[in-house]
Order: sequence, then C-alpha cells, then structure tokens
Amino acid sequence: MAKVALSKDTALADLITLGLYTGARIEELCRLKVDDIIVEDNHRALRIDKSKTQAGTRTVPLHPAITDLVDRLAADSKDGYLVFSKSKNQYDERSTGLSRRFGRLKSSLGYGPELVFHSLRKTVTTKLEQAGVSEGIAADIVGHEKQTITDGLYSGGTSMAQKMEAISKITY
Repeated sequence: MAKVALSKDTALADLITLGLYTGARIEELCRLKVDDIIVEDNHRALRIDKSKTQAGTRTVPLHPAITDLVDRLAADSKDGYLVFSKSKNQYDERSTGLSRRFGRLKSSLGYGPELVFHSLRKTVTTKLEQAGVSEGIAADIVGHEKQTITDGLYSGGTSMAQKMEAISKITY
C-alpha cells in the first residue's frame, strides 16, 4: 500500500530522491528554484543559498543518478521552484506539507519516530564516509561547519571537481 501511495505522490518521491543524492535538508530542497541549477567548473550543480547555517550555503554537484530528475523538475515547474509544494507556513517554509506526507509514508511502512527526513542527510554522510571521502569534502557537500582550524579557517574549500568525484561514489 505504501508503494502505491508513493507512486502516486511524485513530489514526495522526487524530494526523497533528491535528498538521497544531495544530503540537503528538506527545506533547502523545497526552496530550490530552477535558476539554482547552475554550471560551475564544467559541472552541473544545485546552488543552495537559503540554509539554516552559514556552512549550509553551498553548491552541490548533480549526482549522475539525478540529472534526468532535475531536468524533468525544471521543465515541469510552473512556479519557478524545483520541488512542487502547495504549502507555506507562517515562517515562509515550503516543506511543511511534504514533511507531513513523509511522516505518514514512513509510519505506513512501520517506521517509528526515529526515522525523519533528516535521516537522509545522515545516510548521505555515512555513504560518503564509507566510500573513503574525507570529512572536509563531505562537510562541504552536506553543508556542515568544518571543526578544525586548518579546514574551517584557512582552507579555500573543496573544488567542484572534488565534490563531483565524492558525490558520484554514492550508490544505493
């Protein structure tokens, strides 16, 4: 029954797929606009410029598994946003309805309160670590603050080519 529900909820399925290949927060994904699909250093990427943290403002290369999805979402967009959402709350968040639908889906599959959309970020971080990606590169992809003086204060950051090589290691 849950697979049937998800197959009918393409917006939620698309959002989950984006989360699994970017490590982005749900609201970051819901705020992405078609104009946020960019090319940087010859790599297609998503520009996340609205985040809850300064480190969250970043550019995430498009994993090969989601390039067609991103192209379809951009072509189908009627409001300029990549992910379709009818909801917006008093804080101007677009993810509220999709977050609720994710909660209902995971509950229908038998998962408890420990599984949330944010769990996808943890999965991406784990996949990157298991693939041997350095913590600094992983932090630049998922938008975490770098904790060391060398990486956090003095480093100019990870190149787009390095991020692309790293993110391409994610497999499901």
